Parts: sequence; C-alpha cells; structure tokens
Amino acid sequence: MRKYLILFLFAGILLSCNASKQSVTVVVSNNSEIDRDHEMVEIPWNSITAKLGPSVDGDKIVVTEKSSISQVPYQLLKEDTDNFTKLIFPASIEGGKELTFQIKLGTPEEYEPLVYGRFVPERKDDFTWENNRSAFRIYGPALEATGEISNGMDYWAKKTESLVIDKWYKDDLAGIASYHQDHGEGVDFYKVGRTLGLGMTAPYHNDTLCLGNNFTEYKVLDNGPLRIAIQFKYKPYMAGEREITETRTISLDAYSYLNKIQNVFNSDDQNGQMHVATGLVMQKDSDKTFVQSEKGIIAYEVPEDKRFGTLFTGAVNADGFSDVKTSQGHLLGINEYKIGTKYIYYTGGGWTKDAFKTFDEWTDFLKVEEAKLQQPLKLEIK
Repeated sequence: MRKYLILFLFAGILLSCNASKQSVTVVVSNNSEIDRDHEMVEIPWNSITAKLGPSVDGDKIVVTEKSSISQVPYQLLKEDTDNFTKLIFPASIEGGKELTFQIKLGTPEEYEPLVYGRFVPERKDDFTWENNRSAFRIYGPALEATGEISNGMDYWAKKTESLVIDKWYKDDLAGIASYHQDHGEGVDFYKVGRTLGLGMTAPYHNDTLCLGNNFTEYKVLDNGPLRIAIQFKYKPYMAGEREITETRTISLDAYSYLNKIQNVFNSDDQNGQMHVATGLVMQKDSDKTFVQSEKGIIAYEVPEDKRFGTLFTGAVNADGFSDVKTSQGHLLGINEYKIGTKYIYYTGGGWTKDAFKTFDEWTDFLKVEEAKLQQPLKLEIK
C-alpha cells in the first residue's frame, strides 16, 4: 500500500510540474502581400483557459514571441460582459510571413497605456478618447442644454505619441493654453457643428439626413492599455414617420488612425428596412474627394488652414457602399440597413503635420486598410 501511495504522490508531482509548463501557442499568419504593423491579434479567452485552466488569473500570464524572451504587451477585454472574452496583443508581420507567440503563466511587465478616454463633465459633458496617433470626442447633454446640438464626431490632430487629453483640457480650462492653438503637440481645428462630423452615420430618409442630438448615456466597455471601447446612447428621434433609438459603440486600438464604429438603430418595426448614410462633413470652398463605392471607401480633404495645415478624413466599409453622393454639406456613403442589426465600419483622420503629407498618401492608406479588412490575419491556436 505504501508503494502505491508513493507512486500516486510522484504522479501528482509530475502532473503539477507539467501543468506549470503549460502554454498556449498561437501561430499568426499574414497571407496577404501587405505588411502588418502593430495590428491587434484577438485570441478567445476560452481558448486560453482550456490550456491554462479555467481559474487562471488574467493578471498572471505573459505573452512572448517564440523566438524572443521579451514580453509583448496585452490586454484582456470584457466587451460589456462580466467575464473576460478576448486577449489582444499587437503583432508586426511582413506580408506572406508568420510569427509564433506563446501565452503562459508568469508575471507580466508593466506597460504605459497607449489609449485613454474619459467623460469630461468640466467641459460640458464631452466624452473624449485618444491613442498614440489621434484624439476624438463626442458631445454630451450639458452642451446640448446650452443650445449646441451635435451628434457628430470631432477630431483632434496630434503630432505626438503622448496621451494629451487631460493636459489639453486642464490647460484650456485654466486659460493657460487653448487646444485650438498648436503648442507643439497638436491642435483641435476641425469644425463639426450640426453635422455628422468625422464619419458618423444617420438614417437617410427621402434623400435627407435624419440627425439625432447629443448623447444621453455613455458606458466605458474597455479602457486600455491597447484598446478603448465606449458605448453611447441617444434619445429617440424621427426618421421620416419612424421613431428611432440609436446605440453607437466606438472602439480605438493603439497605433490605429481609424475607429471601429458599430451602430444599431431600433424602432417598433424590427423587421423593417431603411437607408443609412455615413458622412464626412465638407466645407463649401472645397470639393476634393475620393470615392471607391464598390470597395466602401470615401475620403475628403479639408481646405488648408494657413496656420495649422491640412486635415484628411475618411471612412471604410468592408461591405461597400450601394451609393455615394454629396448632399447636405456631406460626402455620404449610403447603404440599405435592416433595423436592429449591427452596422460596422471604420473612420478616422490624418494630418499633414503628422503622417500624411498629401491627400494621395491618405487615400492610399485607406485602400490598404480596406485590403486588410478583406484579408485578416489567420490564427492557429495550439
């Protein structure tokens, strides 16, 4: 009996040792010809717990490239749930190549966040967010109470990888330095007003945009260090004879110039169809645009500001646009939409004092981003 007990204990020790060495191997393949630079890889969390155990502590794992001992920063997402849903990390992979990563138990290093966002009640209920490339904001109820109504998206041009939201607001509100002036980090000189601003979407009824008002509720779904996601809700508004309620979810990854937008429009007629339009606000003295409707790209060059340079805006819909037109001061990408479903696309901006010197460079970038959406990275989880 003693002999069997010793064997049993020895087997337990071996199992314990083997468990401590367990890891998840992820082979990430780039089957396209396009180099991927810091693109986010998404791993289902249940694929990790299946290997490392259901009780694994998300704060006690590390991610490394197989050929390196250096850790890769990662983030665990909850996506508006009570539990982890995905693990994400950035990968840079040349076209036609693959990289192997390992996820295992360990003590992760601390990394500076590359995304950030917050509700800004001291500035009339803005919600503003940023990554290491750009910053954006949506307008809230306190601003609407002053008579300024807009459910469009604003764009803050940056030429620093630093996170600047808190500094810019603090200095502006204190009268130290206005964020409408460039003090070396960037500037807010994009004009939104009562429009869709930078790439928001609205119902389009009888050739007319049906605009909602400022957001009434917000919820932060995930907040860094690599991705921020926020959900906005709007009070009901009319699209023709139909009352619409809108939920808008916006997410932004580190290193990206484009936000991912997910709109859901609801009404009493949940089986109904309507048209929606994604819009880039235009200025009257410029009509420089780019359109590839079958590939779902619209882009606009904002007229040059002699002090601050030129902004470029764009939106990419991987499913394409059924029609593109200039209407009501916007360049519009239009699609038919089934009420209650998710309408997903990407939108963002570029600046001549940052990464994009010409409109051609910006539109070439959008073409590449569209190609990436059509040819996503492939994962093999072992």
